Formats: sequence, structure tokens, C-alpha cells
Amino acid sequence: MAARRAWYKGRMRTCSLTVAMSLLRGICCLSVAAVCIPAAAQEPEIFSRTHSLFEQIRGSVAQIRVLLGSSDSHAATGSGFVVGDDGLIITNYHVIADNALEPDVYRLEFVLPGGRRGPLQIVAIDVLNDLAVVKGDTGQVKALGFRARPLAKGDGGFSLGYPLRQGLTVVEGIYNGRSEELYYERIHFTGAINSGMSGGPAVDSAGRVFGVNVATHRGGQLVSFLVPAGFATKLLARARALSAPPPANFRGDVGAQLKAHDRALQKALEAPLPTQQLGPLIVPARMGTFMQCAAGTERERDKAYDVNSYYCYTLSWLYVDPKLQTGTVMFRHRVLRSLELDPLRFAHVQEMQFRAAVSSDYTSRKHHTAYACQDRIVALQGVRAKVAQCLRRYKLFDGLYDMVLKVATLGDSSLALHSELQMDGVSYEHAMELSHRFLETIRWNR
Repeated sequence: MAARRAWYKGRMRTCSLTVAMSLLRGICCLSVAAVCIPAAAQEPEIFSRTHSLFEQIRGSVAQIRVLLGSSDSHAATGSGFVVGDDGLIITNYHVIADNALEPDVYRLEFVLPGGRRGPLQIVAIDVLNDLAVVKGDTGQVKALGFRARPLAKGDGGFSLGYPLRQGLTVVEGIYNGRSEELYYERIHFTGAINSGMSGGPAVDSAGRVFGVNVATHRGGQLVSFLVPAGFATKLLARARALSAPPPANFRGDVGAQLKAHDRALQKALEAPLPTQQLGPLIVPARMGTFMQCAAGTERERDKAYDVNSYYCYTLSWLYVDPKLQTGTVMFRHRVLRSLELDPLRFAHVQEMQFRAAVSSDYTSRKHHTAYACQDRIVALQGVRAKVAQCLRRYKLFDGLYDMVLKVATLGDSSLALHSELQMDGVSYEHAMELSHRFLETIRWNR
């Protein structure tokens, strides 16, 4: 996970005669007569400051290796940083998740820039904020401190870590405040965080940690995310307050935290569901600011019907291990309208659409049972509908399920609504309660 320069540094020694050309080259002249300082003259100071910061904290940033059994084969690598002379290191939960759930299969190791290396033991985890505290014999390594107050939007910062096994790297980025559409608090950091930098520190110009590298948005450029330092300090305090040795296997702790997430999400969704109108239909709408929504139209030349769609999904999800990411809610509505189909053919189209309920959904044999489904005909407000509800149980975490609810209206020869609600990592009671309210909200105004 790496950060790139947020601005372009050219090597132009004189000003262009036009503002357009000077903007293009990264230097803006206010007038033709303006005096420009050569970029080359500024660069030594900038690079000297970055080099000084790097030398100040480089010895505290470790590479975290996840190794398979007794071999030296890497299952994964990440980063972390030393936070005390007691050998404690902060990293991401997703970096060490394999060892947390399968300590008999995976082991952890740290490597410091000076060459010191050794085994690691997990002390505490925070699945919801993707953090972990691990412990090793780090020797006399300087601990990094934390910044007490948030940066101001637009302030610069530096992200450190081991991207793509390229060695310890420091890169610049811009602090852009809290991301507005994520359920759990994350810092929007304008800088490229690449694989291998997960768990590394993001520091201010004084070397104080203000965030922990966690993710990047693969659909954008330089859109990355950090866990605010406050969550790391809380987990660190909890780790130091433990009176009993940590468990060998953290499966129970992970399950408890997933259930805590489900309870928090249930509370966030307890208000009456918002609605919106799609033609004559009233349907559930965006359920909270932590959801992102979009709409579109599907129409192909050779099809005698069109589909207007509306869907919403939570941007945040919880990483459990490489085969299980959970904790999400998604729903969509599709309004099918016949253009040239007779009633029989339109009914066939609806049936084919409805059959795709969960047949293509990914199932991990390690984590999930097969889906068990029930179909029924129900009376909604102003219309009858066919409903299919499917659940699959989590094998490792008792009391948690994935649920899919499919709804298809009946009785109209040219218009139909197909809605779907999907919840991952929820209790049976929460799945049933939200499904009931989802169905109650649908209404056809004839």
C-alpha cells in the first residue's frame, strides 16, 4: 500500500509566457513579469525533510509475514509498527487473520529493517476496525507515538509499509477527513495504498501516527483509507490491560465481534424504512447514510421488455479470512415492463428472473452450509407476490447466517416488480425482522 505525490514537481527553470502552459507544468505564474523560483532549487529541501522523517521512524516499521506451517513459504505479508518497549506491534486484523483462526496451520513472523526477526503472538484483535495487536521480541526499537488531534483537511501525511515485497517505502499523501459513506469510521487518504502496506503507519510531519493503512478503492485513483489512530490506542490499552494470556485460537472472539456488529446494524436500521416510488410501486429506499445507491435502465435491442433497476448496498464489510467477508446489507428493485410480449411469454420471463435467487451465489465449504429455501405466496399492499427466503448457516460462528429474500409480484400481464434483500452475517431474529418490514413496505397503487 503506497502513496503517491499529490502534486506534480516539474524541473522547469523559467516561467512560460502563458498561464495555461505554466499550469500544465505544475507552476502557475500570475503575470509574465513574475519571478519563479526554480523547482530544482526547492526539491532538496522537500526531499531532505522526507528523508529525515524516513530515517527517524524507519526502524520502527516491521514487515509482518504469515507463514505456512514450519516452512518459510509466505501465505501473506503486511506491515506493522512498534508501539512500546514491551514488543507490542500494531497491524491490521486482515493481515494476521489466518493465524487468528487457524494457529495450527499458520504462524506469524516479524522482520525489522535492521534484519532482526522473530515469531509473533496475537494479543488482541478488533475485527470491526480491522486492527490487531501482536507481540514479539523486537529488542531496543523506538516506539512510535500517536497524534492527539486529527489533521486538518488538506494537510499532508506520509504512509509507510512494504508494498508488494519491494522493501520499506515511504510516500506522501493528503488527509481528506472522514469518509462519509462508510459504516465504520475511516480516514479518506489521497495516496495509493498497495498490497503489503496494510497495517503500516500513516504519520504527520513530526512522525506521529494519525492512522493505520487499511484499504484502497480499486475503482478510483489514489482513493485510500486509514483506520483513525484513536481505535489503535483503544485496542492497545485493552491489550495491555489483559490479565490472562491470550487464547491460542481467536475464533470465539471473532464470532462475538461479528455478533456485536449485527446488533449495532440492527439498531441502525430500527427506524421505519424510507420509501420511494417506482411508477405505481412504493418500495424500500436507502436505509441509512452508510449505504450507497444507484439506478439504471436495462434495455437491449433484441429484447421485448425493459428493466428499470434501483439498488443500494453498504460500502463497509468485515474481513474474517480470505474466504469470508461479511456484515453487509444489500437490496435492489427491478421493474420489468413488457413492450411486445404476450402475457404467457412475459410470465416466462418473470419466472426465469426469479429462479436466479441464490443459484449463482458464492459458497465457501469451509464457512457455509448450503442454502435452505422456502417459497410462499403472500398478500402485499395492493398486490399478491411470490416470496422465496433462503438462509445458510455459518459453520464456525454459531448463531450467524446469510439470508436472501426474493419477491416477485403476480397478476399483471405487462408490469412486475422483482425485489431482493440480502444480509450477510446476521442473527436469525434480525434476518426475519428486517425481511418482515421489507415486505410490509412494498405497495402497489392501482
